[in-house]
Amino acid sequence: MYANKKALSLIPNIEQEYVPLFRYAFGSTLLMCIAMTFVWDMAYLTPVLALSFIAPGTTVPSFKKGILFVITIAITTFIGFVFTKFFIHMKLVFIPIQTLAIFGIFYTNKLNAQVKVFMLISLLLIPLLGMQSIKIAHAFMVTFITGACITIVLVWLIFALFPDKGISANEIKSISKANQNNDEKERFYRSLEKILIVLPIVLCFFFFQWTGAVLVLIFVAILSMQETFNLKSGFAMIIGNLGGGILAIIAFQILTMVPFYPMLICIIALGSLYCASHLFSNKKIAPLFGMGFSTFLLITGQFLTSTDDASANVWIRVFQIMTAIAYVLIAFSISKAFKIKPNS
Repeated sequence: MYANKKALSLIPNIEQEYVPLFRYAFGSTLLMCIAMTFVWDMAYLTPVLALSFIAPGTTVPSFKKGILFVITIAITTFIGFVFTKFFIHMKLVFIPIQTLAIFGIFYTNKLNAQVKVFMLISLLLIPLLGMQSIKIAHAFMVTFITGACITIVLVWLIFALFPDKGISANEIKSISKANQNNDEKERFYRSLEKILIVLPIVLCFFFFQWTGAVLVLIFVAILSMQETFNLKSGFAMIIGNLGGGILAIIAFQILTMVPFYPMLICIIALGSLYCASHLFSNKKIAPLFGMGFSTFLLITGQFLTSTDDASANVWIRVFQIMTAIAYVLIAFSISKAFKIKPNS
Protein backbone atom coordinates (compact mmCIF):
# COMPACT_ATOMS: atom_id res chain seq x y z
CA MET A 1 0.00 0.00 0.00
CA TYR A 2 2.82 2.38 0.91
CA ALA A 3 4.57 1.54 -2.36
CA ASN A 4 1.42 2.34 -4.32
CA LYS A 5 1.04 5.71 -2.57
CA LYS A 6 4.66 6.52 -3.26
CA ALA A 7 4.23 5.62 -6.93
CA LEU A 8 1.12 7.79 -7.16
CA SER A 9 2.97 10.74 -5.62
CA LEU A 10 5.49 10.59 -8.43
CA ILE A 11 2.86 10.86 -11.18
CA PRO A 12 2.55 14.69 -11.08
CA ASN A 13 6.34 15.01 -11.41
CA ILE A 14 6.43 12.57 -14.30
CA GLU A 15 3.53 14.35 -16.00
CA GLN A 16 5.12 17.76 -15.51
CA GLU A 17 8.37 16.48 -17.01
CA TYR A 18 6.59 15.52 -20.22
CA VAL A 19 4.23 18.52 -20.41
CA PRO A 20 6.60 20.67 -22.55
CA LEU A 21 7.19 17.72 -24.91
CA PHE A 22 3.48 17.09 -25.49
CA ARG A 23 2.80 20.82 -25.67
CA TYR A 24 5.34 21.13 -28.47
CA ALA A 25 4.04 18.07 -30.33
CA PHE A 26 0.34 18.90 -29.96
CA GLY A 27 0.86 22.62 -30.56
CA SER A 28 2.86 22.23 -33.75
CA THR A 29 0.37 19.68 -35.11
CA LEU A 30 -2.57 21.95 -34.29
CA LEU A 31 -0.91 25.01 -35.84
CA MET A 32 0.04 23.13 -38.99
CA CYS A 33 -3.42 21.59 -39.44
CA ILE A 34 -5.12 24.98 -39.04
CA ALA A 35 -2.71 26.60 -41.50
CA MET A 36 -3.22 23.83 -44.07
CA THR A 37 -7.01 23.86 -43.59
CA PHE A 38 -7.58 27.57 -44.17
CA VAL A 39 -4.56 28.05 -46.48
CA TRP A 40 -4.11 31.82 -46.37
CA ASP A 41 -1.17 33.38 -48.25
CA MET A 42 2.11 31.88 -47.01
CA ALA A 43 0.16 30.04 -44.30
CA TYR A 44 3.07 27.61 -43.89
CA LEU A 45 5.11 30.37 -42.21
CA THR A 46 2.78 30.64 -39.20
CA PRO A 47 3.42 27.21 -37.62
CA VAL A 48 7.18 27.48 -38.29
CA LEU A 49 7.49 30.90 -36.66
CA ALA A 50 5.17 29.87 -33.82
CA LEU A 51 7.52 27.04 -32.80
CA SER A 52 9.74 29.56 -31.04
CA PHE A 53 6.90 30.22 -28.55
CA ILE A 54 6.68 26.55 -27.48
CA ALA A 55 10.34 25.57 -27.79
CA PRO A 56 12.37 24.33 -24.78
CA GLY A 57 12.80 26.98 -22.08
CA THR A 58 9.81 29.11 -23.12
CA THR A 59 6.82 30.11 -21.01
CA VAL A 60 3.34 31.35 -21.83
CA PRO A 61 3.35 35.01 -22.91
CA SER A 62 1.20 37.21 -20.70
CA PHE A 63 -1.89 38.93 -22.10
CA LYS A 64 0.01 42.24 -22.20
CA LYS A 65 3.00 40.70 -24.00
CA GLY A 66 0.72 38.93 -26.46
CA ILE A 67 -1.15 42.12 -27.36
CA LEU A 68 2.13 44.08 -27.62
CA PHE A 69 3.49 41.34 -29.89
CA VAL A 70 0.53 41.65 -32.29
CA ILE A 71 0.64 45.48 -32.21
CA THR A 72 4.40 45.53 -32.87
CA ILE A 73 4.08 43.16 -35.83
CA ALA A 74 1.07 45.08 -37.19
CA ILE A 75 2.85 48.44 -37.00
CA THR A 76 6.10 47.09 -38.48
CA THR A 77 4.30 45.32 -41.31
CA PHE A 78 2.10 48.32 -42.10
CA ILE A 79 5.05 50.73 -42.16
CA GLY A 80 6.98 48.27 -44.35
CA PHE A 81 4.06 48.14 -46.77
CA VAL A 82 3.69 51.95 -46.91
CA PHE A 83 7.40 52.45 -47.62
CA THR A 84 7.28 49.69 -50.22
CA LYS A 85 4.29 51.27 -51.93
CA PHE A 86 5.78 54.76 -52.20
CA PHE A 87 9.55 54.16 -52.35
CA ILE A 88 10.12 50.71 -53.88
CA HIS A 89 11.13 52.27 -57.21
CA MET A 90 13.46 54.79 -55.53
CA LYS A 91 16.30 52.39 -54.73
CA LEU A 92 18.67 55.03 -53.33
CA VAL A 93 16.01 55.98 -50.77
CA PHE A 94 14.43 52.62 -50.06
CA ILE A 95 17.55 50.47 -49.54
CA PRO A 96 19.18 52.73 -46.87
CA ILE A 97 15.86 52.99 -44.98
CA GLN A 98 15.35 49.22 -45.08
CA THR A 99 18.96 48.64 -44.00
CA LEU A 100 18.61 51.00 -41.02
CA ALA A 101 15.35 49.33 -40.00
CA ILE A 102 16.95 45.86 -40.08
CA PHE A 103 19.99 47.16 -38.18
CA GLY A 104 17.65 48.59 -35.53
CA ILE A 105 15.98 45.19 -35.11
CA PHE A 106 19.38 43.54 -34.61
CA TYR A 107 20.59 46.25 -32.23
CA THR A 108 17.67 46.67 -29.85
CA ASN A 109 17.49 44.58 -26.69
CA LYS A 110 13.93 45.69 -25.92
CA LEU A 111 12.40 42.97 -28.09
CA ASN A 112 12.59 39.21 -27.68
CA ALA A 113 13.77 36.82 -30.38
CA GLN A 114 10.26 35.82 -31.49
CA VAL A 115 9.24 39.42 -32.22
CA LYS A 116 12.52 40.13 -34.01
CA VAL A 117 12.13 37.13 -36.33
CA PHE A 118 8.56 38.13 -37.25
CA MET A 119 9.69 41.72 -37.90
CA LEU A 120 12.63 40.62 -40.05
CA ILE A 121 10.46 38.32 -42.17
CA SER A 122 7.94 41.12 -42.62
CA LEU A 123 10.47 43.80 -43.64
CA LEU A 124 12.27 41.44 -46.02
CA LEU A 125 9.32 39.79 -47.75
CA ILE A 126 7.04 42.80 -48.29
CA PRO A 127 9.50 44.64 -50.59
CA LEU A 128 10.23 41.41 -52.47
CA LEU A 129 6.51 40.82 -53.05
CA GLY A 130 5.94 44.53 -53.74
CA MET A 131 8.33 44.37 -56.69
CA GLN A 132 5.99 41.81 -58.25
CA SER A 133 2.75 43.55 -57.38
CA ILE A 134 1.68 45.98 -54.67
CA LYS A 135 -1.59 44.01 -54.40
CA ILE A 136 0.40 40.88 -53.50
CA ALA A 137 2.34 42.87 -50.88
CA HIS A 138 -0.93 44.21 -49.45
CA ALA A 139 -2.39 40.70 -49.29
CA PHE A 140 0.73 39.50 -47.50
CA MET A 141 0.52 42.39 -45.02
CA VAL A 142 -3.05 41.46 -44.10
CA THR A 143 -2.37 37.73 -43.85
CA PHE A 144 0.91 38.19 -41.94
CA ILE A 145 -0.80 40.33 -39.29
CA THR A 146 -3.64 37.80 -39.19
CA GLY A 147 -1.06 35.04 -38.82
CA ALA A 148 0.52 36.87 -35.87
CA CYS A 149 -2.91 37.11 -34.19
CA ILE A 150 -3.65 33.44 -34.86
CA THR A 151 -0.20 32.49 -33.55
CA ILE A 152 -0.54 34.25 -30.21
CA VAL A 153 -4.13 33.04 -29.63
CA LEU A 154 -3.18 29.44 -30.39
CA VAL A 155 -0.08 29.70 -28.19
CA TRP A 156 -2.32 30.80 -25.31
CA LEU A 157 -4.64 27.88 -26.06
CA ILE A 158 -1.76 25.40 -26.17
CA PHE A 159 -0.36 26.64 -22.85
CA ALA A 160 -3.86 26.49 -21.34
CA LEU A 161 -4.13 22.84 -22.34
CA PHE A 162 -0.56 22.06 -21.25
CA PRO A 163 0.22 24.54 -18.44
CA ASP A 164 3.83 25.07 -17.41
CA LYS A 165 4.41 24.99 -13.66
CA GLY A 166 8.13 24.30 -13.72
CA ILE A 167 9.58 27.82 -13.97
CA SER A 168 8.33 30.83 -12.07
CA ALA A 169 7.67 34.20 -13.68
CA ASN A 170 10.37 35.81 -11.52
CA GLU A 171 12.98 33.33 -12.74
CA ILE A 172 12.07 34.02 -16.37
CA LYS A 173 12.20 37.76 -15.74
CA SER A 174 15.66 37.53 -14.18
CA ILE A 175 16.92 35.33 -17.02
CA SER A 176 15.63 37.70 -19.69
CA LYS A 177 17.18 40.68 -17.87
CA ALA A 178 20.52 38.91 -17.67
CA ASN A 179 20.38 38.20 -21.38
CA GLN A 180 19.58 41.83 -22.21
CA ASN A 181 22.20 43.51 -20.05
CA ASN A 182 25.00 43.34 -22.59
CA ASP A 183 27.39 46.12 -23.50
CA GLU A 184 26.12 48.68 -26.02
CA LYS A 185 29.36 48.70 -28.00
CA GLU A 186 29.31 44.94 -28.23
CA ARG A 187 25.68 45.00 -29.40
CA PHE A 188 26.54 47.65 -31.98
CA TYR A 189 29.39 45.62 -33.47
CA ARG A 190 27.35 42.43 -33.43
CA SER A 191 24.47 44.21 -35.17
CA LEU A 192 26.89 45.68 -37.72
CA GLU A 193 28.30 42.22 -38.37
CA LYS A 194 24.81 40.79 -38.91
CA ILE A 195 23.67 43.57 -41.23
CA LEU A 196 26.80 43.10 -43.34
CA ILE A 197 25.90 39.41 -43.63
CA VAL A 198 22.23 39.94 -44.48
CA LEU A 199 22.60 42.98 -46.77
CA PRO A 200 24.38 41.30 -49.74
CA ILE A 201 21.71 38.62 -50.07
CA VAL A 202 18.96 41.22 -49.67
CA LEU A 203 20.49 43.32 -52.44
CA CYS A 204 20.69 40.28 -54.71
CA PHE A 205 17.00 39.58 -54.16
CA PHE A 206 16.20 43.25 -54.64
CA PHE A 207 18.08 43.76 -57.91
CA PHE A 208 17.73 40.30 -59.48
CA GLN A 209 14.21 39.61 -58.12
CA TRP A 210 14.89 36.03 -57.03
CA THR A 211 11.25 35.48 -56.13
CA GLY A 212 11.56 31.73 -56.67
CA ALA A 213 14.12 31.39 -53.88
CA VAL A 214 12.24 33.09 -51.05
CA LEU A 215 13.21 30.24 -48.69
CA VAL A 216 16.85 31.34 -48.93
CA LEU A 217 15.92 34.85 -47.80
CA ILE A 218 13.76 33.55 -44.93
CA PHE A 219 16.46 31.20 -43.65
CA VAL A 220 19.25 33.78 -43.96
CA ALA A 221 17.12 36.17 -41.88
CA ILE A 222 16.41 33.52 -39.22
CA LEU A 223 20.00 32.25 -39.08
CA SER A 224 21.38 35.78 -38.85
CA MET A 225 19.76 36.02 -35.41
CA GLN A 226 22.29 33.48 -34.10
CA GLU A 227 24.75 34.98 -31.63
CA THR A 228 27.46 32.45 -32.52
CA PHE A 229 27.78 30.68 -35.82
CA ASN A 230 30.92 28.66 -36.54
CA LEU A 231 31.94 25.70 -38.67
CA LYS A 232 30.74 23.20 -36.08
CA SER A 233 27.33 24.80 -35.60
CA GLY A 234 26.99 25.37 -39.34
CA PHE A 235 27.70 21.71 -40.07
CA ALA A 236 25.20 20.73 -37.36
CA MET A 237 22.56 22.96 -38.96
CA ILE A 238 23.18 21.40 -42.35
CA ILE A 239 22.72 17.92 -40.88
CA GLY A 240 19.62 18.93 -38.92
CA ASN A 241 17.93 20.71 -41.80
CA LEU A 242 18.89 18.00 -44.28
CA GLY A 243 17.21 15.48 -41.95
CA GLY A 244 14.09 17.66 -41.87
CA GLY A 245 14.16 17.91 -45.65
CA ILE A 246 14.39 14.13 -46.01
CA LEU A 247 11.42 13.74 -43.63
CA ALA A 248 9.47 16.24 -45.79
CA ILE A 249 10.29 14.24 -48.93
CA ILE A 250 9.08 11.03 -47.25
CA ALA A 251 5.89 12.85 -46.18
CA PHE A 252 5.38 14.06 -49.74
CA GLN A 253 5.75 10.54 -51.14
CA ILE A 254 3.25 9.15 -48.61
CA LEU A 255 0.72 11.91 -49.29
CA THR A 256 1.11 11.36 -53.03
CA MET A 257 0.11 7.71 -52.57
CA VAL A 258 -2.54 8.44 -49.91
CA PRO A 259 -3.89 12.00 -50.50
CA PHE A 260 -6.08 11.89 -47.41
CA TYR A 261 -6.34 14.75 -44.86
CA PRO A 262 -6.27 12.47 -41.77
CA MET A 263 -3.06 11.01 -43.18
CA LEU A 264 -1.53 14.51 -43.16
CA ILE A 265 -2.53 14.92 -39.49
CA CYS A 266 -0.99 11.55 -38.62
CA ILE A 267 2.27 12.39 -40.43
CA ILE A 268 2.59 15.78 -38.70
CA ALA A 269 1.70 14.29 -35.31
CA LEU A 270 4.19 11.43 -35.62
CA GLY A 271 6.90 13.75 -36.90
CA SER A 272 6.31 16.23 -34.07
CA LEU A 273 6.32 13.52 -31.38
CA TYR A 274 9.51 11.98 -32.74
CA CYS A 275 11.36 15.30 -32.98
CA ALA A 276 10.00 16.59 -29.63
CA SER A 277 11.10 13.41 -27.82
CA HIS A 278 14.69 14.17 -28.86
CA LEU A 279 14.47 17.97 -28.69
CA PHE A 280 13.36 17.89 -25.03
CA SER A 281 16.11 15.49 -24.02
CA ASN A 282 19.57 16.05 -22.57
CA LYS A 283 21.31 14.79 -25.69
CA LYS A 284 23.98 16.96 -27.29
CA ILE A 285 22.26 16.59 -30.66
CA ALA A 286 18.86 17.71 -29.25
CA PRO A 287 18.90 21.14 -31.02
CA LEU A 288 19.29 19.39 -34.40
CA PHE A 289 15.79 17.98 -34.06
CA GLY A 290 14.35 21.46 -33.54
CA MET A 291 16.06 22.66 -36.71
CA GLY A 292 15.01 19.58 -38.62
CA PHE A 293 11.38 19.84 -37.54
CA SER A 294 11.21 23.52 -38.58
CA THR A 295 12.52 22.55 -42.01
CA PHE A 296 10.08 19.64 -42.17
CA LEU A 297 7.10 21.95 -41.48
CA LEU A 298 8.36 24.65 -43.84
CA ILE A 299 8.89 22.37 -46.83
CA THR A 300 5.75 20.31 -46.15
CA GLY A 301 3.67 23.48 -45.89
CA GLN A 302 5.15 24.84 -49.08
CA PHE A 303 4.48 21.81 -51.25
CA LEU A 304 0.96 21.41 -49.81
CA THR A 305 0.03 25.01 -50.67
CA SER A 306 1.97 25.23 -53.93
CA THR A 307 0.30 25.04 -57.33
CA ASP A 308 3.58 24.09 -59.00
CA ASP A 309 4.94 20.61 -59.59
CA ALA A 310 5.65 19.70 -55.98
CA SER A 311 7.64 16.56 -56.77
CA ALA A 312 10.28 18.59 -58.58
CA ASN A 313 10.30 21.45 -56.09
CA VAL A 314 10.77 19.47 -52.87
CA TRP A 315 14.41 18.76 -53.68
CA ILE A 316 14.87 22.36 -54.86
CA ARG A 317 13.58 23.65 -51.50
CA VAL A 318 15.93 21.39 -49.59
CA PHE A 319 18.80 22.67 -51.76
CA GLN A 320 17.73 26.28 -51.13
CA ILE A 321 17.83 25.79 -47.36
CA MET A 322 21.27 24.18 -47.60
CA THR A 323 22.39 27.14 -49.73
CA ALA A 324 21.16 29.61 -47.10
CA ILE A 325 23.02 27.77 -44.32
CA ALA A 326 26.20 27.57 -46.40
CA TYR A 327 25.97 31.29 -47.23
CA VAL A 328 25.53 32.33 -43.58
CA LEU A 329 28.34 30.00 -42.50
CA ILE A 330 30.75 31.44 -45.08
CA ALA A 331 29.64 35.01 -44.31
CA PHE A 332 30.15 34.56 -40.55
CA SER A 333 33.56 32.96 -41.18
CA ILE A 334 34.69 35.88 -43.35
CA SER A 335 33.29 38.36 -40.84
CA LYS A 336 35.13 36.63 -38.00
CA ALA A 337 38.41 36.74 -39.94
CA PHE A 338 38.12 40.52 -40.46
CA LYS A 339 36.28 41.30 -37.25
CA ILE A 340 36.95 44.67 -35.64
CA LYS A 341 36.68 44.33 -31.89
CA PRO A 342 35.23 47.21 -29.89
CA ASN A 343 37.65 49.12 -27.71
CA SER A 344 37.49 48.03 -24.09
